[in-house]
Amino acid sequence: MLKVNETVTGLDLAEMVRDESGIFEAISPNGEKYQVICRSGFSITNFRPVQAKSHEKQSSPWRVRKNGELRLEQETV
Repeated sequence: MLKVNETVTGLDLAEMVRDESGIFEAISPNGEKYQVICRSGFSITNFRPVQAKSHEKQSSPWRVRKNGELRLEQETV
């Protein structure tokens, strides 16, 4: 489980955030930034671009940093 502000790198974004919960900043191999939201029990529940797309092609891995925890979701009865 990643801690807030912890950064990891890898080739498969979905595998990197599997079993994680929180708000993440992901930077693609092309340098594009995304906000990724993950909920426990799911992989990626929201994937949103943060900046304009870059047209440069690079072969570096994904870089993911956890920005925060999700608030506890309360069920109403």
